[in-house]
Amino acid sequence: MRIITVLLLWAFWLNSVFAQETVIYRGFAEFKNPVTLPPNAWAWEPGVTLFQNLVPGTLRILGVTELSRGIEAGETIDSLQAYKGRAVFFYWEGRWREAEVVDPGRNLFKYEGKYLVGLPGIIAYPDLAGFSPTIGPRVVFYYQGSGPAVLSYLARGLSWNLSYTLEDGDLAGWASLENSLGKPLKLGKTTLVAGVVPLALGAYAPVPRISSKALGLSVPASAPDMAEYQAESGGVYRYRLPGEVSLQPGITELPFVRSKLKPSYYWSYQGGFNTAPEIWFERGYRFSAPENLAGGVVSVRDGGVFVGQAVMQDTAKGTLAKLSLGRDPEGRAERKAELLSGNKYRVSTVVRNSKTYPVEVELYETFPQPFTLQFDGADRVPEGYRIKFVLAPGESRTLVYTVTLQQR
Repeated sequence: MRIITVLLLWAFWLNSVFAQETVIYRGFAEFKNPVTLPPNAWAWEPGVTLFQNLVPGTLRILGVTELSRGIEAGETIDSLQAYKGRAVFFYWEGRWREAEVVDPGRNLFKYEGKYLVGLPGIIAYPDLAGFSPTIGPRVVFYYQGSGPAVLSYLARGLSWNLSYTLEDGDLAGWASLENSLGKPLKLGKTTLVAGVVPLALGAYAPVPRISSKALGLSVPASAPDMAEYQAESGGVYRYRLPGEVSLQPGITELPFVRSKLKPSYYWSYQGGFNTAPEIWFERGYRFSAPENLAGGVVSVRDGGVFVGQAVMQDTAKGTLAKLSLGRDPEGRAERKAELLSGNKYRVSTVVRNSKTYPVEVELYETFPQPFTLQFDGADRVPEGYRIKFVLAPGESRTLVYTVTLQQR
């Protein structure tokens, strides 16, 4: 009997964790599982955890004509209910003791003629009553046809994120796949989608979890080659993971991308009209994306030193990616604002690069409306001006403009 039970559990495990095709998004995934359907009706038992994570309205059977579905949330029974009026065992002070279950709802027991609320130590049960696998949720599909088909659904509980390391021009990306479904997953064709893909629906009514020990794999997840960029679809990027992917419960990290870049160090100032004697620059790195890059957190290292983390958004090939890392203690400019007459100012800004490497400098300054501006070499924008230039090591540059702020 024990051997038969183990074989049934193993067969159920294989059927529940294998997905022929999976598309993983930021926060959920779409599963496509091959099934062989009997005529007319088929019952699918996803288990409590997966059922709790299903996205309503996304269940489909592909390959037959569906007529209707019956979704049963299932009934979870407190294991103590099956032992009402019967004896259980509990381990206390070095030995096993016997107690009678009086009222499972109130956690009331009778031990040596006295009534106890709860039992100390570990509770053991004399048999498997109350642990029936038939109490979980299930979905019954009714359809026309039979034979090979595909069960498709969206589920939370499997998602991915991306992290990068940028060092000496090398950009290395790792994908973190998080499996919160409580069982090992073996995925066939696996696609990762980068971009904003919203879900409007919640989940099915939650079912209290049935405590169980998940069956584990005997070997760790294998590390595949780099992900392959597939295409852009409807505003998102698609990447393919080669081969089969095995995921244990928890987080599995896989190599995602590796690219050679030519990042540049920059100073950036953005702010309103400023007459203070100094302005301070934010520091960071920027580069032209060599390919369509999925967004993620980038850890930046320079000269073997970790210099900060920044969030990179999804970036199209050839687009400038900027990694802002906060203020540079050497990134300041001296200013002198002279009031010429009325509301007319002459502003002089001196920027010096004290570093041993080039720095790209960008200033974006805005003024109260309306205003008039005279600034040779700067790009005029409706709010003010923008100017960009590169300073060689030890080089300085003086910027001069006049601005008249109109009285309202």
